[in-house]
Order: sequence, then C-alpha cells, then structure tokens
Amino acid sequence: MLGGIAILLLTGFLAHALINNLKKTFPAIDAQWLKRLFYYHVFLGFVYYLYSLFNASDSRFYFRKVIENYRGPGWLDFYGTSTTFIEFISYPFIKYLGFSYMAMMALFAFFGFVGFVYFYIFLKENIRFEHKLFGFDLIKIFLLLPNLHFWSSSLGKGAVIFPVIAIFFYSISRLRQRIIPLVFASIVIYHIRPHIMLVILVSCLIGFIFSTKGISWAFRLLFITGAGIAFFFIYQDVLTLVGIDEEEFLTQGLNLSRRARELSKATSGIDISNYSLGLQLFTFIYRPLFFDAPGILGFIVSIENVFYLFITLKLLNVSGIKFLFTSNAIVKSAFFSFLTVSIALAQVSGNLGIAIRQKSQVMLLFLFVVISFLDQQKMDEWKRFMLRRGKKQSPKPEEVP
Repeated sequence: MLGGIAILLLTGFLAHALINNLKKTFPAIDAQWLKRLFYYHVFLGFVYYLYSLFNASDSRFYFRKVIENYRGPGWLDFYGTSTTFIEFISYPFIKYLGFSYMAMMALFAFFGFVGFVYFYIFLKENIRFEHKLFGFDLIKIFLLLPNLHFWSSSLGKGAVIFPVIAIFFYSISRLRQRIIPLVFASIVIYHIRPHIMLVILVSCLIGFIFSTKGISWAFRLLFITGAGIAFFFIYQDVLTLVGIDEEEFLTQGLNLSRRARELSKATSGIDISNYSLGLQLFTFIYRPLFFDAPGILGFIVSIENVFYLFITLKLLNVSGIKFLFTSNAIVKSAFFSFLTVSIALAQVSGNLGIAIRQKSQVMLLFLFVVISFLDQQKMDEWKRFMLRRGKKQSPKPEEVP
C-alpha cells in the first residue's frame, strides 16, 4: 500500500513537471486544467484498481506472470510483441525495483495520462477556434470522457498504446520537427499491436498521398518512404499474429476472424464475432446503448455512446462528407486510422465487453475529425464575415459573429 502511494506521489510530481515544461513550448495550453485532469484520471484509475480486486482483470494476470517467471527467469525472456511486451515493460519495475501490484497500477495510470496531455496538445495545435457544447469547451469535454480514462489507467495494453498513438499524431502534425518521437511511437505501437501499426501506416499513407494541403511534397515523400519501409518489415509479423501465411494474405487479404473467435470466449459482453462487418463496426463504436448494457459499467458507457452518436450526427451531412475528401493530410490520416483500426479491432474484439475497452484507443481520433469539420465551418463563417467587412487578415476567433 505504501509503495503504491509513493509511486502515485512520484508520478504526480512527474505529471506536473511535464505539464510545466510543455507550457513553455505551447503557451496556449491550459496547464492548470491539465493538472486537474491528472487527478480526475488518477481517480478513475483507482476505481479500476478496486474493480480489478473483485473482477477478472488482465492487469492481475500481467503482474502474476512476471512474479512467477511465466516466460523464463530473465528479463529478455519476456521480450516480444502483443501481451508479452507489456510483461517486458513491467519486468524491471516488479523484479528489480520491487513494485507492488498497486504501484504498477499507479505507474501505468501515469503512462495513460501522458496520452491525454499529448492528445490535448495535438488538438490545440490543429484546431483554430474555440468550440463549445452547452457552454463548455468541446476539446475539454472530449478529454473528460470517463471510458477513455478508465481503460487507460491500469497495468495493460491500453495504458501504453493510448499515449503512443497520441504521440504519433502529435508528431505527424509537425513532421519536420518531430521525427524522433514519431519513430519512438511507431516502434512501441508495433510492439503492442502489430496489426494496429500496420493499419495506421496504411491509413496515413492514404492521408498523405491524397491530400494537397498542409505538407510539402518533400516531407510527404519522406513520410511515405519511411512508412513503406516500416510496412515491409512488419507485415510478416502481422500475418503471423493473426494466424495466416503470406500466400493466404495475397489471395484473401487480412482476415482477423481467428483472433475474433479466440477472444469471443471472454467472459463479458455479447458475442459479436458472427455479426456482419457493418454491424460489428456500429457495435464497436456505439454500443452498448442502455438496452444491452452489460452491468453498471456498461450503463455508464451507454451515456458516453449517446454522446458519440450525437457528435457523429454533426458530420453526417453533405458538407461533412465533402470535408472528408477536401481536408488536409492530418485529418485524413486521423479519419482513415480511426476507421481502419476500428474495423480491425471490431473483428478482433469478439464480444461487446472487449470492444468497450479497446475502442478507447482510437475514439479521440474520430472526435478530432468532427471538431476539425466544425473548425472549418467556423473558418468559412469568418471568411464570409471578413469579406462583408472588406478585411484581409489572420483569423481571430473573437471576431467570428
């Protein structure tokens, strides 16, 4: 208990130091709000910790495997991709530093919080105007959604892949200055979920190739070349992970049904492995919706899913569909990444309970696409407003009528 509290205090100090340091580089961020967000994240992490004490939880299995030398007596015995990589990360903290289960939960909660910090910066850098819903800042509403915090605050894949996806998109939004964090994020995403790294690479390739805005051809070519090289090295590992050989991939494509059948044996939720792709995708993003909520947690998630449906309606119109085709490379990359990752995870999830957990990794990408559309609408309003006034100058949000 004392060890867990000590790590919580230490990570709290690190979180505040990180925010203060980033404030110097990004003056527009609300540092005090981010610090309050840390306590909110820690609270939901504590809720997950209590939940894990009375329910089956992957985090306890990760901890036990390291304690019991499940893969061997040495640290390198735990090196690998997918589940093994989380054990590999955990090993030195548990074996060398003597971290307890509670201390590991506190540490991984900090990892998850880093993701919210970098998603916040990513949103602030790429959204020009302030957008409100019921009088509240829409970006802050996005970052307060409880399901995102709950599943990124525990010892497991979610707490690691969430921040590196945030760092990945933070990096490609200013590609010239952020090659090193981009490479770091890509390597970690690959080690946690190789198939997710594959579809993100393909999605970003599509976004960069079919965009004429925001990025020079030189850096576009650099990114495409790097992504192509990475694709060459990782695609065989992805095929191995999902259980098909190269010849099957060339003739049948990436089929994740075997992984779905394995995960459908999990104990919570509704089996979705036999749904059509469209229904799997809808279920992954928007269910449960009260009538099929698995327990109290599912009921809380249902409230969040209603919000997702409401936000989606903002994009489902002629202007919104047109925006998806005319937007810049960052928006296209985020949209295609959200769509392809959702399709991949919807097939792999197997049941609704797992889908609730896994979608937290990518929902902020979709919310970014929606708020980017709202931002473009506001920019169009500003241009019309300035045209009427006969002015030509940089946009100022306060001048938009």
